[in-house]
Amino acid sequence: MGDMSRYVDRGAEGKSFVTRRIAGETIVVPVTGDIADLNSVFTLNEVGSFIWELVDGRRSAQAIAEAVSAEFDVDLERAGADVDELLMALEAKGLARARAGP
Repeated sequence: MGDMSRYVDRGAEGKSFVTRRIAGETIVVPVTGDIADLNSVFTLNEVGSFIWELVDGRRSAQAIAEAVSAEFDVDLERAGADVDELLMALEAKGLARARAGP
């Protein structure tokens, strides 16, 4: 599992995204310049959408996992694994970036 004490913010330098919420899911499309990267589209289910809404640079990955655990009534270990997996995928695509503190 990754560093759960990291704080995560949306976006990375030079890359942005467009989001749409449709039928309980969130679609995230990365955009570089004026071009949408349709090979990196993320479709987030209800839990993923909840996590995405909490990625604001003010909460640590651990705090997000605790919120997921409380909201969806899952144990903290499972929530932490799910949060970490999604955050790592978002970070790899430049849709989120980790940092040491808020």
